Order: sequence, then structure tokens, then C-alpha cells
Amino acid sequence: MTKLTKLQKIFIFLLLLQFQNRAFSFEAGNGISIDFLGDTLSISTIERIHLQTPLNYDQTSVEQTVELLTSSRSSHEIMGQIKTLKDKKELCDWLVYQLIRKTANQLIAKDNDYLGYTIAKWFLLKKMGYNAMMTLENDRVLLFVESNDIIYNIPLKMVDGKQYVCLNFHDYNYSTKISTDELIVKSNKDITTPFSFQITQLPKLSSDQYEEKSLTFEYGNQIEKINIKINSSLKNYFLNYPTTEYSNQFNIPFSEETKNSLVTALRKKTSGMTMKDGLEYIMYFTRYAFLFEKDSDYFGREKRLSPEETLLYSKSDCEDRSALFYALVKEIYNLPMIILSYPDHVTVGVKLDKPIGSPISYGDELYTIFEPTPQRKDLKIGQLNNHLKSKSFEVAFAYHPSK
Repeated sequence: MTKLTKLQKIFIFLLLLQFQNRAFSFEAGNGISIDFLGDTLSISTIERIHLQTPLNYDQTSVEQTVELLTSSRSSHEIMGQIKTLKDKKELCDWLVYQLIRKTANQLIAKDNDYLGYTIAKWFLLKKMGYNAMMTLENDRVLLFVESNDIIYNIPLKMVDGKQYVCLNFHDYNYSTKISTDELIVKSNKDITTPFSFQITQLPKLSSDQYEEKSLTFEYGNQIEKINIKINSSLKNYFLNYPTTEYSNQFNIPFSEETKNSLVTALRKKTSGMTMKDGLEYIMYFTRYAFLFEKDSDYFGREKRLSPEETLLYSKSDCEDRSALFYALVKEIYNLPMIILSYPDHVTVGVKLDKPIGSPISYGDELYTIFEPTPQRKDLKIGQLNNHLKSKSFEVAFAYHPSK
């Protein structure tokens, strides 16, 4: 056996040292299929980025990971499919981000290395044209995206006069603090279209993804039953949706299958009724077809449900029921409405030809109170809970069909 020269030994030692210090490698894997709202994103062969040692929370680790993502064939193939699915389903920004979360987890598993997974999300967001950035501090990474929307209860940062909204605050149980001296990692300064949290439509979903759900409530001294179709998987896509303005929350549309089943059932139930009685029927439906529980007890935090989410959960609060009542009245009667926000309550006013009870004046018009949330007293149309009568309120937003 030939002896190694001293120079050869030094070279091998340096090579081994370099290999040991290398934190990353590609790991060949089988193909993947990601189910997303009834469609499948498929990659025949995926190169997962294997992190041999936990990443350090510093810019060097970010740059090395980005370099590997840039050179990965899988990340480029995934990007193409994300763009195709986005166009095919006309996905809003929030649903694009949910797709990015799923695909990033295939490139770098979240459970194996959270920083690497977050870098992959940041990388894909930037490739999709969003102005994304990260902040690193100790063993924490926060992912931000530029947005002009009004968002509550999660961290916001102002950088170069632009607002950035945190996307992964939920991964820290909504409790981590934001300091002012953390390291900020890259953003797309040339991007001019901010990320929008508004959801103006949901993709059409296959009917076989739905199941039947029966909702019962008491009206007119008898038990009423409404059968609807729901897609429980939609919960997952909105689980971490932030608290936005009421106008956003209330106007998140139903999926077509759920809307058709619910609206058809309510129209059948209210056919032959006067408009007043039909509105009362919808009010009692939203009031008594669900159990009441505060967000803090049910979710452990403030969470405003969309109208369809309210149907998916067994419990909800005043904001959620008001959103559902608003959406149903808009769909069935299309009447002008105002959303009344009190310090500890939200309710709805509807413009009738002849106001009932003690109406609320707004914009030279009178709006009748329809309370969609259960109270200690069974409130009728036009009645407001006594403890609210002396409290101030604001009109969170107004809907008028002609505007």
C-alpha cells in the first residue's frame, strides 16, 4: 500500500474538515403529490435539502440555504406548478401563501429545521413576486410580507416607509416579542404590488369533497332543520388567517357548493313569508343554530371567522354570527346594512322600508337592529341589549347595493 505524503495528508484533512462543516446537501427523494383545494401539485423526483446540522440563526446560513434552493431543480419545478395552479384557480394571495407553505415543507421539512423551512417560504414568496423579508434574532425567525392592509394582533414592521405583516406569528403561539435591533434579511425593493389579505373568491371545489351537515334551531315554537353541504378541509386554509377589518371578514365569499345548499334551503324555508318574517327567520338561524363561545376560550386568541367558517365550527361569537347574518341577508334580500361595533359586541342594522323598534340613524337613513347572537333575553327585531343602549358604537362599515 502506497504511503501518503505529508502534503496529501494535509489535503485530505482539509477536505474532511470542509465536509464536516458543510451543513447542507441534496437528498434524492421519490415523487410527491400535494393536494390543494381539489387539485394536485406533482413533482416526479424531488431533491429535498437535507440539513446535516441545525442551521445557525445568522445571515450566512440564509445565504447558503438560498444558494442551494436556487440550484435545486425541484424548487424551479415547484415554482412553475405554483404559478400554473395560481392562474388556473385564480388564487388570491392568501391561498397562494398556503400553497407555498405546503411546498416549502417538501423542500425543507419544518419539523427538521424550522429556520430552513422558513427560508424556503421566503424564497418562494420572492420568486412569486412578493416583497418578503425575514428578521433573525437568537433562535427566532419571523417572516414578513409587504402589505397595505389593516391587520390586528400580529407584529407589523415599517421599513423604508413600507408596512410589513408577519406571516408566521402563529408558530410562536402569538407570544413572541418584536425588538428593534434584529437582523433584517433581504426584501424585494423593486416589487410594487403588495400582498393582499382580501379574499374576493374561493376556487370551485369538487362536489365529492363535501359532506352533509344538519343545523337545527327553534323558531316559532318548533324545531327547524337546515341541511347544508360543507367542506371541512377549508378550515385548514384559514386556520392562521389574521384578524383583518370587518369589511374583509364579512365579505369573504362562500364556496359555491355551500352557498347553493344553504341559500336554497333558506329560500325554501322563507318562501311565502314577508320580508320581515324572512329576515327574522335568518336572524334566529344565526342566533341559535350554533353554540356560543368567546374566541379566547375556543381558539385561545382573537379569531374572526368568515361566514363559511362559522358554518364549519360548532361554536362562534358575535362577530362570526354577524358576518354570517350579513352574508345571508346580502345574498337573499340584498338590503342596505351597517355593522355596529361596540366595545364588547358586534351586531347588524338592516334598512327596512318601515323601521322597527329603536332604529339607528346613519347617513340620513334608519337601520333596524337584527341581533344575530344569543342574549339573556330573546330579543325581537329592532331590540338591542339593555346594557348596550348607553354605550357608544362605531359603524365598522356600511353596505349599500347601489354603491
